[in-house]
Amino acid sequence: MKVFIFLPIVFFFSLSIFAQSKAKIGMNIEKVKQLYPTAKSSTYENTITLSYNDTLYGLSGEWGCRFENDKLNWIHFDRYIDKIEKQNFDKCLIATNNIIKDYTKAFGKPDTTIIGDTTFVDPYQKHHWGYDVIEARWNNFNGMKIKVEFTFFGGKGDYQFIVIINYFDKDYQYFD
Repeated sequence: MKVFIFLPIVFFFSLSIFAQSKAKIGMNIEKVKQLYPTAKSSTYENTITLSYNDTLYGLSGEWGCRFENDKLNWIHFDRYIDKIEKQNFDKCLIATNNIIKDYTKAFGKPDTTIIGDTTFVDPYQKHHWGYDVIEARWNNFNGMKIKVEFTFFGGKGDYQFIVIINYFDKDYQYFD
């Protein structure tokens, strides 16, 4: 009987931390490499980015950890979907809502939650320029600004569903 109780608890806790990055703003590159030993490294000007693939609630995407002067200053997850259909919209919305629920359990209630249009509007049936779907922000959790968002991006006939997670230092000025 104890095994049956233990398994759901382990499963619940693994889901609740599933959408979180183990890395934290301010870590050095060696510590992050230990957390993600298979991450690929790239360099641009004076920054180094470690990136690795992950799947969050059915959305396969990529995490990036950017370092400047050996200090982690930006953590980023993104998933872009080009196939514009209700099924993919719903998949992004469900995943984003689950990530926000996970983050709320881990970080507390968001400082800001913005609910846009959570219904799928086919741009080929009813023209539009895209719209914001949902966004949640934590302005200072342990020195980090965190934003989770799902946007229906569109313009000039090019449309994408975009789910993004960003972590910045709490003093990062371009958070909006």
